[in-house]
Amino acid sequence: MVQRVWSAELKRGAIQLCIMALLKEGRKYGFQIIKELRELSGGYFDLKEGTLYPALHRLEKRGLVKSEWVIEGTAPPRRYYKLTDRGKSFLAESVMEWRRMVSATEMVIGGDGS
Repeated sequence: MVQRVWSAELKRGAIQLCIMALLKEGRKYGFQIIKELRELSGGYFDLKEGTLYPALHRLEKRGLVKSEWVIEGTAPPRRYYKLTDRGKSFLAESVMEWRRMVSATEMVIGGDGS
C-alpha cells in the first residue's frame, strides 16, 4: 500500500517531463505517447488516457505544447502534439533541474537506498 501511494506521487512529478522529452523528437498522437512511455520505461510508466490527456492539456495551457488535428488518408483524424519553442527551452531547463534533484537525493539517501 505505502509503496503504491509513494510510487504514484513520484510518477506524477516525472510524467510531464517524460512526455515533453518524447515530444522533443517530433509530433506524436496520444496512443503513440502512451506506447512509447511504456516501452522506454520498461513498463514503469504505463499511463491510461485519463492520466495522459489532462497532462497534455496542462502543458498546452502553459504554452509548452501545441496540438493540431491531422487527417491522413481515410483514417479518422488524430490529434498530434508537439513541443513549442518555449517548451523546448523549458524542457532543457527542467532536465538540468531534474538531474540536480536526483543527484542531491542520492547524496542524502545514499547510493544503495538504505
